[in-house]
Formats: sequence, structure tokens, C-alpha cells
Amino acid sequence: MYRPEFIELLRGVQRDVKDHGVKLLANRLSVRPQTLYADVDPHSVGRRTNKLGLLDWMVVLEETGNLTSLDEVNRYFNRISLPIPEDEGEISPVSWMQYCASTAKESAEAIKVLADGLSDDGGMDNARLAECEKETWEALQAFAGLYLAIKTEIAKLQTIYA
Repeated sequence: MYRPEFIELLRGVQRDVKDHGVKLLANRLSVRPQTLYADVDPHSVGRRTNKLGLLDWMVVLEETGNLTSLDEVNRYFNRISLPIPEDEGEISPVSWMQYCASTAKESAEAIKVLADGLSDDGGMDNARLAECEKETWEALQAFAGLYLAIKTEIAKLQTIYA
């Protein structure tokens, strides 16, 4: 009935709810703790609808600060979500250089970890792949910051010259 990836996602949401506190989140959502727990229980699939609503899920994400389940949804749809850097107003030449330096540094670290793993005779084990994932994520965040700064500047220029 449900895809295994969806059940795994629900398992992750359940873990987030348990880690943050079922009673605390249930209170925030104005439901009984048993109701919230049942809504995120992957073992109850087939017996109930697992109807954790989108708005409730948003509260879980906001309250816990844990975006793992969002990352899992993105992974399922071959997408990623990146944090949006705060708008710092006028971007100075120094800030542009910081964006470039951060992007170069994070990219180099990601490539180094991958290259080290590939050069070893043992190949890529789980630990090495996890390290590659972490470093690549940090590189993506740096690129996203640079990209968003460029898009912000383009939007500002279009407003000025419109």
C-alpha cells in the first residue's frame, strides 16, 4: 500500500518526535500525546491512516529544529534544501571574496575526502562515504550562499533600473 521509503520517512518523523518530546509537541499541536504518537507510528500502517498533517509536520520541524525528515523527502524526489543566508544589505567586495573563499575551501575539502577514499585500496566504506556526504553538503551550502548573493544582487539591480 505505502512505499517502503514513505514508511522509512515516517520512522524518521517518529524518531524526531520522540527525541524532542511527545508531550511537548502534542501540547503545541493541541492533541493528546497518544494521538500524536499513533499518527507517527510506522507500525500502525494498515490499521490507521498515519494522518500527521502537513501543518503538524511543519510544527514538528519548527519546534525540533531537526530537518532530517525534510532531507529524506528531498532525497526521495531527488531534490535538496539549503539554508538561505541572511541578507546583509549591500554586499561589499570583502563579502564577495568571503563567499568565493568559502566556496573554494568547502569544495576542496569535499574533493580531498573523495580522492583520499578512492586512492585507498580498501575503497569507499560507510564511514568514508558519510564523510564525503558531510563535506559535499558543506560545499553545497557554500555554493548556495554565493548563488543566493548573486540572485539578490541581480534582483536589486533590476529594481533600480526598472
